[in-house]
Amino acid sequence: MKNNIKNLEEWEKNYFGIISSKKKSQLYFYLKFLNSKKFEKINGDIVEAGVFKGSSLISSALLLKTKKGFKNKKIWGYDTFSGFPKYSNKDDFKQFKKLYKTKQISHNHYKNILKLKKYHRLLKNTNIRANNISSSKKFNNTSLQLVKKKINFFNLSSKINLIKGGFKNTFKNEKNLPKKISAGLIDCDLFEGYEITLKFFWPRLSINGKLFLDEYYSLKFPGPRIAVNSFLKKNKDAVLVKEGVIGDFERWSIIKLGTIWK
Repeated sequence: MKNNIKNLEEWEKNYFGIISSKKKSQLYFYLKFLNSKKFEKINGDIVEAGVFKGSSLISSALLLKTKKGFKNKKIWGYDTFSGFPKYSNKDDFKQFKKLYKTKQISHNHYKNILKLKKYHRLLKNTNIRANNISSSKKFNNTSLQLVKKKINFFNLSSKINLIKGGFKNTFKNEKNLPKKISAGLIDCDLFEGYEITLKFFWPRLSINGKLFLDEYYSLKFPGPRIAVNSFLKKNKDAVLVKEGVIGDFERWSIIKLGTIWK
C-alpha cells in the first residue's frame, strides 16, 4: 500500500479525508499558519480538540512532517471517539436569538441562521437541536481504531498522540497535555467543550500562538460563541482575530498577546 502523500491521487486523498493546505477549505487559515515561518519560531506542540475521523489531524501532520520546525513538535488529538457528550442549555438553538439581541452576532449572520431553521423544519419536519442539525449527526460514526489505522498508514504514529475520553476528565491528568502549545484547533461544537479546552489550553499557549475556532461563526451551534466571548472578557491577553471568509463563512482565531511580528 502507498503511504507517501505525494504518490496519492486526488480520489485517494479524498477517501482518507486529506485536505490540501492550498485549497480554500474550512482549514485553510489553520494550515496556512502551520505552514508559515512565524509558526516555526513558536515553542510548543499542536493540539486538536475534536478529532472525529481525523481529517484535520492527519492533514496537519502530513503538512508538517517534512518541515524543519516540526522536528521536535507533536500533535495531540482529543476526542471521545463515541460522539457528543451531554448538552448544556447554552447549546440550545434559541441562544442565537439572545446573541443577536445583545449584538454578539451580525444581522446577516442571524438572517442565515433563521433560513437554516426554516429549511430544517421543511425537510426534516422537526425543530433544530444540537443532536440533529449536523450532517455528521452525533459524530459517533468513528472510532479510535479507525483514526489509528489512518495514522499508521501514513507513518505518523511517532508524531501524533491520541487521547480518548471526555475533556473534563482527560485534562485533569497533566500527562494528557503538552507542557507548551504553539497552535491549536478547537472543533468540538458544544459550549462545554470550548469552555474546558480554552481553560486548559490557554495557560500553555506560547506568546503569539493561535487557537483556531472552528465554530465561532456557526449557523448550527451557539455554544462555542458564548464560551469564547465569556473567555475573552476574562483574559485580556487574548485577542480575537478574523482570519478571513471561506465559502461565505467567517473563520476566526484567538492569538496570545506578546511581541508583535515585524
